[in-house]
Amino acid sequence: MKVTISQLASDAGLEGPRRYKVDWGRAEAELGTSLPSDYKEYVYWFGPGSFEEYLYICIPGVENSVTELGSRLKDEGKLSDFRKKINPDSPRPYSLFPEVGGWLPWGFTIDGDALYWVTSPGDPNAWTVAASSRADDLAHFNGGFSQYLYSYIWNTGEMEFFDETDSQIPIPFEASDGKWRGGGERLSEYGYFE
Repeated sequence: MKVTISQLASDAGLEGPRRYKVDWGRAEAELGTSLPSDYKEYVYWFGPGSFEEYLYICIPGVENSVTELGSRLKDEGKLSDFRKKINPDSPRPYSLFPEVGGWLPWGFTIDGDALYWVTSPGDPNAWTVAASSRADDLAHFNGGFSQYLYSYIWNTGEMEFFDETDSQIPIPFEASDGKWRGGGERLSEYGYFE
């Protein structure tokens, strides 16, 4: 099923695009890869924020390092290195980007679950979605970014270890400005609203 970002936005309660602009050349150079086109469109329409203050989508160029896309990848790498030092016999069950086929984090839940693109050489629009729970349970979604979000807000295909929602369906988007409010690191922002 083809999911448009404008339909996803309407379903999640947005009346129109929030018009969040990012220097995609800078963002992709810092990551070392191009990103899926539906994600870029999502960033323009939605900007910083969450779904039900539960699922947070990382956005390039925000001031808050916890929700900034490139910082999220760096933090996951540091965590992976730390875990290897503590228990070298228990490696992470997947590799992180930039390793070939590595997982690139793009979202997280307040419960400590993480969402990723399963990267592959070639077109990023062909990347699928996977998740890891805080306990390293893994789940895969046979589709891309916008397809996953559509299934999430309509509560039709959540990753098996995500809690069932007890809120309204479709799950509404809760806008944020991406500003640093303590926790994590304060970054020099380069994203902005038009």
